[in-house]
Amino acid sequence: MGALRADARRNREQILRAAHLAFLNQGPDAPLDQIATGAGVGNATLYRHFPVRAELIGAVVVDNMAQVAAVAAETLGAEPSAGQALAAFARRVVERRIVAMLPILGGHVEPTAEFRQARDHLQAALDALVEAARAEGALRSDVSAADLIMFLTVLTRPLPSVSCDLDDAVRARLLATLLDGLRPGGATPLPGAPLDADLITASLRTSNKMI
Repeated sequence: MGALRADARRNREQILRAAHLAFLNQGPDAPLDQIATGAGVGNATLYRHFPVRAELIGAVVVDNMAQVAAVAAETLGAEPSAGQALAAFARRVVERRIVAMLPILGGHVEPTAEFRQARDHLQAALDALVEAARAEGALRSDVSAADLIMFLTVLTRPLPSVSCDLDDAVRARLLATLLDGLRPGGATPLPGAPLDADLITASLRTSNKMI
């Protein structure tokens, strides 16, 4: 019985990961059978966990909020300074693209008790991180936790019709620029080589040929 419970938990986690990617790239109307395939489960298994689309959307949002809150708490507790924790938090959520779901799916989620609890937990974790960074002088005074999440949300949205490598390169440069902009002063070199207009054009053409 324990093994069955573990299997069910693993299936649910796989469904949530697949749904996250599908909703990120296609929006809340992404085909459920495609999500089941991406999770490596059958349609019956998906519907057993989430009988209706709204329940799956709500579960993805709650799961993402929990992940973001966990990253905020972990980085604040693990990094040597609050400023380094803020930078580590931003990098991790952008790499995992776990904040993009909030505005994409937020309007499709019923404010259940579970949703409100996850939202409050997320807000508390973010406030602690932001307040610590601000008190240390590592964050400008006019940036709130909500500002931070919205900035990172923009960074985690996929760029249309470009290669994964170029998408990652753009995101890394934007994140470095954002982190400098969040500081009261100072700057650091941008990672990687400067972007090139010809490279972007070539990537767009290659992607369009593949469609």
